[in-house]
Order: sequence, then structure tokens, then C-alpha cells
Amino acid sequence: MTSALQLEGLGKSFGHFRALHDISLDLQQGEFLTMLGPSGSGKTTTLQLIAGFLQPDRGRLLMKGRDIAGIPAHRRNIGMVFQDYALFPHMTALDNVAFPLESRGIGKLERRRRAEEMLGVVNLGHLLDRYPRQLSGGQKQRVALARALVYDPEVVLLDEPLGALDKKLRTSMQLEILRITRRFGATVISVTHDQEEALVMSDRIALFSQGALAQVGTPKELYAKPANAFVADFVGESNLLPAELTRAGGEAVVKGDGWLAKLPVDRLAVGLADGQVTLMVRPEALRLSAGDASPVAQRPNSIEATVKQVVYLGSALRVHAQLPNGSIIQIAVPDVRSLSFVPETTVRASWDADDVVILQA
Repeated sequence: MTSALQLEGLGKSFGHFRALHDISLDLQQGEFLTMLGPSGSGKTTTLQLIAGFLQPDRGRLLMKGRDIAGIPAHRRNIGMVFQDYALFPHMTALDNVAFPLESRGIGKLERRRRAEEMLGVVNLGHLLDRYPRQLSGGQKQRVALARALVYDPEVVLLDEPLGALDKKLRTSMQLEILRITRRFGATVISVTHDQEEALVMSDRIALFSQGALAQVGTPKELYAKPANAFVADFVGESNLLPAELTRAGGEAVVKGDGWLAKLPVDRLAVGLADGQVTLMVRPEALRLSAGDASPVAQRPNSIEATVKQVVYLGSALRVHAQLPNGSIIQIAVPDVRSLSFVPETTVRASWDADDVVILQA
């Protein structure tokens, strides 16, 4: 594949505070990459460096092999959609979309043709004469996206694009943004702290932590094979259990407080040393039985717990259970009719060896 954008050892400091530590990424043509992370992790600073709003202290920023670090923002051929949309209130939807073409010297008739075409693509052809105040949040979002795409930029940047929308509208707009950007083969970098949004929309996710990259990979890689406990805890929900790892022949034995797990040695990450580790298991990977009568309680990988809270979610239950050492685990029960779990009853949660990940402590 062809590289659309390369970040090589980017660093940025504000006074004595080092906001970014040697960020390196290779964005492929047509890829949708999400920069994910908690507040203050460096993702927005990285976006501003790419956009040209900030200048890096170290490293290079290459667009199709050309270093653009010293090029002003308005000359980088990068589209941007802001969280608050940044639409011109005195312009109609049509004029907002046509504005980047006007600033690039495109003639009036061609501007109108391309702006109308783009509004049709985002399903707003019937609202081209509306002003921003007359549009809903989702409609404003689509106008902003149309404006960012109309001049065929090399890269489109989305800064918390769905942050101002309610949950139901965010869900539908996730798919709408994907449909539109993929239709044009756009190369997209999106910034968000919403893990679900990142999992749904991304070809790859770059997860930031304290100004550095914690892991870069596909959504499935970050979810199923997190590089460390931070990734496991931030991407999706997880149960993290401290334990000690030893090897015996071809078997790995992971011993925790009142429980034991066994798995093949080849399931361990390369370079993982014996000693203190963390076992990660997702709530949906746990099977719950009410007491020892159920066959599931006979499985070798299991742990006893006491039910503390049962949350009804409509299609599923979320059981919060306390381990003997006082820590809480979560178990997702997909069939609400299967078993009834009452607080303060003893249960057993079990898992398959393939469903756990052993992480360095």
C-alpha cells in the first residue's frame, strides 16, 4: 500500500512539559485511523501538529514523502472537521461547502456544481439553502464533512467528530461517516476518547498514553491481544487479576489468590518472564454457574465469587461479583432467562484458556 502520511519521531514540549514522546506512525492511503486515549494523552496535540496549528520540536511529518512540518496549515491540502462544526453562521449549507473551493480560485458555476453534488452525497441536497441555525446536530455534522471533502484533500482530520451528538445519533453517524469517506477513498485520522467509536469506525487504532503510543493495531488486535494492562483496561471492559506465572513443560501455570489457571505455553507473549503477571479476561468470556452443581464448575480455569450486584440491561445481565480478596469482577450473562443470580450468593466463574491474556505486571 501507498503511504499517505508518515510521522517520524514527532516530539512536542510546552515549556518544561513534554507533551509528545517520539510519535511514529505510517498512515496508508484510504485508511481510517483513530487516535484514541484519555484526556491529556497527546492525541489532540498530534492532530494539531498534522493540521499545522502547532509546529513539532523534533521529528518529521511526511505527506507522500515530502516534509510538510514547515508548511502553513492553509497550504497543506488537509481537510478538517471540528467538534463544534465551525460552520459560518451567515452562510447557507451550500455556501459553507463551496467556501473552500472559492478560496482555491474555483469558478462560481463549478463551485456550485461540486457543492451541490457533495451535499447530495451526504443526503442533504434538499437542505442546501438552510442556514446552520436551521439544521440539526447531525445535519451540521454532515455539512462540515462535505466541506472537508469537497476539494479532495490528501488527508481528512476529524477532531472529536461525534462528541456533540446524543448517543443514538452518534451510533448512526458512525456508519454514515464511514459510508461517505469510503465512497471517496478518503484517508482519515479521527481523534476520540470514545473506545466504542474507535472500535466501530477504525481500520487501525493508535492508543495514546502519557504522550506516547501504548499500542497501534486493528481494533481486534487491541481488544483480543492488548500489549499491556493499560490497553486491556482502556479498550473495552476487562477483569485484571494479579497472579504469578510459572512454566512446567509445555504448560503455563498462573496462580492467583484462591484460583489457578492453566494454558499452553505457546499462548504466552514472546519475552514474557516468569514471576508477577496480570491475567486479563473479558466479562463476556466468563461463564457463571450458581454453585458447584453446574458442570461448568468442574472446569480447571475458574474462580469462586460472591454476587454483589446484578444489573439488568434488557438483552443481558451484568453481574458484579466479589472475590475472596475483596476485588470485584464483572461477568456478562447474555441470556437473562438462563439463571437467576441473587446478591450474596456464592457463584463460580469459569473461562477457556483461549479467552485469557497474560500480561506483564
